Amino acid sequence: MHRRWLSVPLLSSCVSAFYPYHTGDGGHENNKRFIPLGIEPVHEGDSGPVTIDIKKAMVKRNNLFPVLNSSAPDVPNAMAINQDGSDYTYFSTMKFGSKGQEMYMLIDSGSANTWVMGTNCKSNACQIHNTYGSEDSTTLETTTQTWSMTYGTGEVEGVVVKDTVQLANYSIELGFGLASSASDDFNNYPMDGILGLGRPASDALGSPTVMQVLDDKGHLSSNILGIHLQRSSDGTNDGQITFGGIDSSRFSGKLSYSKTINSNSWQINADDAGVDGKSVHFKSKTAMIDTGTSYILLPPDDAEALHELIPGSDASGETFTIPCSSSANVYFTISGVKYSVSPKDYVGKPTGSSGSCQSNIIGHQAFGPDDWILGDVFLKNVYTVLDFDNARVGFGTKSGAGSASDNTATTSGSTLSATSSARSSSASASTSGSGPASKSQTTISTSITSKPSTPASTAGGGATAASSTGASDSSPFGESSGSGSSSSSSSSSSSSTYTAADSRANLLLPLMAFAFIAGLIL
Repeated sequence: MHRRWLSVPLLSSCVSAFYPYHTGDGGHENNKRFIPLGIEPVHEGDSGPVTIDIKKAMVKRNNLFPVLNSSAPDVPNAMAINQDGSDYTYFSTMKFGSKGQEMYMLIDSGSANTWVMGTNCKSNACQIHNTYGSEDSTTLETTTQTWSMTYGTGEVEGVVVKDTVQLANYSIELGFGLASSASDDFNNYPMDGILGLGRPASDALGSPTVMQVLDDKGHLSSNILGIHLQRSSDGTNDGQITFGGIDSSRFSGKLSYSKTINSNSWQINADDAGVDGKSVHFKSKTAMIDTGTSYILLPPDDAEALHELIPGSDASGETFTIPCSSSANVYFTISGVKYSVSPKDYVGKPTGSSGSCQSNIIGHQAFGPDDWILGDVFLKNVYTVLDFDNARVGFGTKSGAGSASDNTATTSGSTLSATSSARSSSASASTSGSGPASKSQTTISTSITSKPSTPASTAGGGATAASSTGASDSSPFGESSGSGSSSSSSSSSSSSTYTAADSRANLLLPLMAFAFIAGLIL
């Protein structure tokens, strides 16, 4: 029997979710990167079972991207946030249409637009992802309204459609984009679409956003989101997004709120940043809070000033190198509160030089010279609350395994209690059947039929959106908001994390056992 190599793809550190960005490690060529599991390569024409040594491997879906699943939430109106295992992209499972087609949706607070890849899309990116279309739903409504989104060098376009969408324990009617074309940049992402959680003013589809529909239909106790992004290395597998409430078990002390400075984004004022108690003395800075950006992006001058305080740092274009053993306490001050960023997050991959690693704080000007983007590298260290009605962002200092090491966050007069919001919060910790129940990893010791995927890296640049009818307040379906009803189990998933390939493998086990015994007898 042949032993074969099975390659499990891993997103390179170039990938930065909704805001694509290169870090100069060769990603410009969209190279495929794989991690071997110690199995011999599959030979063409050899259709026999694949024998895999007993190793830990992340669970896969039909699109073959590696996925590190989070456990089912234990609070109501919440859904699990999964990730790629490298802390680069965070996404949740949502169901679309009458048949409940499951799609991985990137959690994106940087845009209000929700879209999925369509079955009629012939682009390479669509061929390696789960797609959705008329064959997946008898209730799909289509329009002639077109839309397009541009993310750096990547772009996607299609038409606006409407159908039933299930998320957390909700079932709603939602207008969203159905992509008919997607650039190869999306080959690099595990997600099958994007869940837009930005401010409604940034929506380009002309349909009410997910949060607008949930709020208009009275499904939310408060028009807020509570977001906990998990760190892969902690092994907690407890990423979670809560709709309409706050999970106070995810942070210690009180939440500190900051008002947004405009109506179309989660952009707030930033006071300062520093290292080991030494302030850079930044003035008049802003910070975009974006769950869809992997890194912390600072204009080059700001990034250089901050890195000058990190012992052993060195500049290399827009990127910086730092000692892999760095334990410096890097912090950002917002509304008088210092939030530390763990070395687990700001220290990136090794550069090849002895003891040198890439910094995950990048010198890149995405907007103005005083505008920062605080992406997942920062957000893994805080519990984040997005308050739509009060136009503010709240942060709580993480407690437990998910906290930053040596976190020096202190409270100020701008803090409010964990449960304070526009309306009373109902996010008390209680058992809920919503959210996908799954294991983070599975030990594979059976026969598996599989093939490698094609994740690589993406190019940098901002994101813009366009619609053939403009970002109008009117819906292409002739209504001001979607309709929906609450369903206590509409978004629950099977607790099994095995894919179809795993199922086929399990069917082969009895045959393999029989063949083994027969061989001994003969």
